[in-house]
Amino acid sequence: MTPSPTPLRDRIPCCGRAPFRDRIPCLDHRGEDGGDPEATVRATTGRLIALDTRIGARDLVASAASAATAAHHLARRSHTGDRELLSAAAEAHQVAGWIAYDAEHQRLSRRMSLEALRLANAAGDRSMEHFALTQIAMQDVHLHRPAEASHLCDTALTETRGSVRTLFTLRAARAAAQRGERTRALGLIHLTHSRHREGPRDDDPPWAWWLNEAEIAWHHAMIHVDTGDRAGAVERFIASTHRPGYARAVFVAHAALLWALARAHAWGEAETVLLRDVLPRLGEVSSVRVERMLVEAARLLDTAGRRPSLRDAAHGFIVALGALRSPCHAAVPGTSSTVDVLTCAG
Repeated sequence: MTPSPTPLRDRIPCCGRAPFRDRIPCLDHRGEDGGDPEATVRATTGRLIALDTRIGARDLVASAASAATAAHHLARRSHTGDRELLSAAAEAHQVAGWIAYDAEHQRLSRRMSLEALRLANAAGDRSMEHFALTQIAMQDVHLHRPAEASHLCDTALTETRGSVRTLFTLRAARAAAQRGERTRALGLIHLTHSRHREGPRDDDPPWAWWLNEAEIAWHHAMIHVDTGDRAGAVERFIASTHRPGYARAVFVAHAALLWALARAHAWGEAETVLLRDVLPRLGEVSSVRVERMLVEAARLLDTAGRRPSLRDAAHGFIVALGALRSPCHAAVPGTSSTVDVLTCAG
C-alpha cells in the first residue's frame, strides 16, 4: 500500500451513520475528460488509499479491483509504451492487492500483487518492484508460508538499502519466527528496530513513510505470538498503539492488544481495553483481518466466568461484531457496499 503522509481532516462516516461523502471516480480508457491517463490512474489510486487509510479495506475490494483493471487497459492500449503510465498501473495493482489482502480475498490479492510486479518490471520501476515483493512476502507470512517469504527476503536483501532493506528485514524476522527460529527472529527484529532508528535516507521511496516504530512493534508482537511468548506479545502490542494522527492503525493495534490479552487470560486489562478502546470505535475500521482477531477475542472473553461484567460486555461485543457482517458492510465484490463500485467497461 502507498498511503499519503498527509492526514485526512474530514472524518468519513461509516455505514449505518451517514453516507460517504467521497466517491471514487470511474476511469475510462482516455483518462478523465480525455486528459492525462497517468494522472487519472494516480488520482483514482490516491482516492482509494485515502479511503483505506481512514476506514479499512472491506468495502473497497470491488472498487480497487476495477480500478486496477481499468488502469491495466489504459497501459495496454498506450501506443507509446509510457513508463510512467505502466508505473501508475503497477501502483494501482499493488494497492488493490493490499486492499484484497486486508479484506481476506487472498487469491485476488496474490493476482494483483503479481501483476503489480510484472508492470513495475516493464516500467523499469525498481522501487515499485520491491514494494510488490514486500507485499507478497507479507501475505506469505499471513498465510503461514514462511519458506517462500524467507526466499523472497533473502534475495531482496542482497540488493536493497535504507528503509526498503529495513522492511525486508522485518518480513524475514516474521518468517523466521514461523519457522521456529526464535533466536534468529529476535535478532532480525532487533536489527529492524536499530536500522529504523538510524533515520531516513535521501533515496528512500515515498511509500516507506508508514514504516515507523509502532509498525515494527506490531510485527515484533506477532513474533512473540508465533514463538509462544504471550507476555512479550502484550508488551509489544501496547507499544504499537502509539501512532498519533493515524486513527485506523491505532484501532488495529488496540484490536490486536485485546486479542493478545484475551489469549493470555488477562481479564482485567482486557475488559479495560474492550470498553475504552475497542467498543467505542467498532465499525469505524472495516478490516476483515482485524474482525477475525476480534471474533476470537470475543469468544475467549465470553469464558471469563468469574467476571460477570466482562462476560456481559463480551455478549454485547459478539452482537456488535455480528452486525458488522450485515449487507451494508459486505466485502465480497458484487454485494452492496458503502462505497460506489467502479463500473468501467473492459
